[in-house]
Amino acid sequence: MAIWFRTHLRRHSVHTNTIRRVAQSILVQAGHPTAQLSLSLVGKTRMRSLNRKYRGKDYPTDVLAFPMVSVGKQREVFLGDVVICLPIAIGQASRFENTSDQEILRLLIHGTLHLLGYDHEQSAREAGRMQRKERTIVKKLSPIPRLLA
Repeated sequence: MAIWFRTHLRRHSVHTNTIRRVAQSILVQAGHPTAQLSLSLVGKTRMRSLNRKYRGKDYPTDVLAFPMVSVGKQREVFLGDVVICLPIAIGQASRFENTSDQEILRLLIHGTLHLLGYDHEQSAREAGRMQRKERTIVKKLSPIPRLLA
């Protein structure tokens, strides 16, 4: 049960231990309490590079997930990496009527569910399934702690 966290940003301060606890709580709520993942907060330049390299899209995006294994009955497994572009998350928060902390949480949940095999791009049915799971997890984690310092 480990969450590896790294930030590549100098302009933004985050509550590292809180982010780790929240990520662990997401795994618990998703039914994988002993799973492990890596979380990185990056800027637009690094995110654009990752999106171009791995998805062939030459622009930064808000979140990317890089699954390491197919999740089945294995519970103690390293799921993969979630990468969040913090400047985009902060910038788009108001569009979703979220605070910056709520938006970071939303993206962390979204990326973690991708690691667990959810894929909203697969079909409308799968998109609905993923959205329902995201809402359920957000409700269980409320009130949302401060993630940005």
